[in-house]
Amino acid sequence: MESYLMLFAIVIIIIIMSASSELIIKPPITNYHHMQMIMQWPPTFCGRPDKPCKPSVNMSDFSIHGLWPGNATGHTPFTCTDPPNPTTVEQVWLNDRSLKNFLGLYWPSLEVHWTDEMLWKHEWKKHGYCTSEIVPDVKYFNGAITFARQLINMLVTLKRGGMDPSNNRAYNVTYMKTLISEQVLKDKIIDVYISCDQQASSSFVFLKQIHFCLDKSLNTFISCPKSTATRGCGRGEKQNLIFPTRVRT
Repeated sequence: MESYLMLFAIVIIIIIMSASSELIIKPPITNYHHMQMIMQWPPTFCGRPDKPCKPSVNMSDFSIHGLWPGNATGHTPFTCTDPPNPTTVEQVWLNDRSLKNFLGLYWPSLEVHWTDEMLWKHEWKKHGYCTSEIVPDVKYFNGAITFARQLINMLVTLKRGGMDPSNNRAYNVTYMKTLISEQVLKDKIIDVYISCDQQASSSFVFLKQIHFCLDKSLNTFISCPKSTATRGCGRGEKQNLIFPTRVRT
């Protein structure tokens, strides 16, 4: 009897772990809930010792990190299997010089060892390929640029709302989310996610990324699903968010 109970407990643990871990999936998938466009803040990304950045990186504005399918709980656990012909996606920007220029402007690779095209191929292979039945590769990249251009004044709007980047001033995560909803997206019912990096032995967190949710066909911004995940930021009402101006050392 004890052996059966032990086996049952092991099975339950495996199920729980599987539910919370990354899912390796074959395309096409159509049951994802939404797409998340993740806008990263370069000073925080480039503060990671394992990710040296290019000297040319623009440290004074947001850039796209990726465009990922998300589930109904707000997580992005989907990872695509490798496409049979991964190099064919290059034709999307090779056949559209204007798109390639916009991708270089809004979706640059920050890491010194990665070219822009390496990043675009990586993001599509890992997160875009498996949604290609609903969002083909051309729509995937053009959609990312369309929405990024709608956010072009986000930093200016944050500054007007009293959130100037500073290494010496802490902000409130909940206030930042409200400011983005009401002043950037112009719709107070649209929720976004914010993710942070925490420094060791510090009560402060650094702004890492802002997650914007889009409908699964990339037509419009939608509210991100209700979620209890703090994404590294801690409790939103604390005045503990650093919106840094320079790379951490």
